[in-house]
Amino acid sequence: MADRELRKQRITKRRREQLTAAAGEVFARRGYAAATIPEIAAAAGVAVGTIYNYYPGKRELFIAVIKDLIITVPLLDLIGKMPEADIAVTFRSIMQNRFSLVEDEVAARLPSLMGEIIRDPELKALWGEQFLQPFFTKMEGIYRAMMASGQFRRMEPAIATRAIGGLILGFLILRIMEGEASPVNRLSREEVIDTMADFVGYGLVARPEEKP
Repeated sequence: MADRELRKQRITKRRREQLTAAAGEVFARRGYAAATIPEIAAAAGVAVGTIYNYYPGKRELFIAVIKDLIITVPLLDLIGKMPEADIAVTFRSIMQNRFSLVEDEVAARLPSLMGEIIRDPELKALWGEQFLQPFFTKMEGIYRAMMASGQFRRMEPAIATRAIGGLILGFLILRIMEGEASPVNRLSREEVIDTMADFVGYGLVARPEEKP
């Protein structure tokens, strides 16, 4: 019975990945409003009814696509290891993971796709309920644990986690919007990642050993 349930879970996971991949391509090409479930089903090579077996409607499928773009499984693994891991190494790994977003064809449409959420009140509410609230609740818990261990500064976790999240997401969106004109392109990928990781970890104020 356990093997059967595990096999069912794997099949469900693969099917969801298949559907969100196809939906991501359609949403990126057509936009949320113009995209249709039959169009997405055709791109995925499945019957229309198959989509409704996994997602109640287009809104929920759209949210799943954006969530998968922003919060990848490797990123969740890195976040989950933060309380026990070397913070400097973890921050750098997170930056490496996030930087790869700008090289994804669907993620390149992230600014316009996020705009769809802002314009649609129901999408916005669903985004908050299914993604923002659960994610930041988890992040605040991790921040409190890091404060308790003395690794993070003592500040309001709700503000600290959103400041970090906004910084990283904002940087990625700017990077996508600037494209080839971005001055970041003059720097190596490693230098960009190292600088971002250092900034998130230590901010702008010079540490005592760095002051002239």
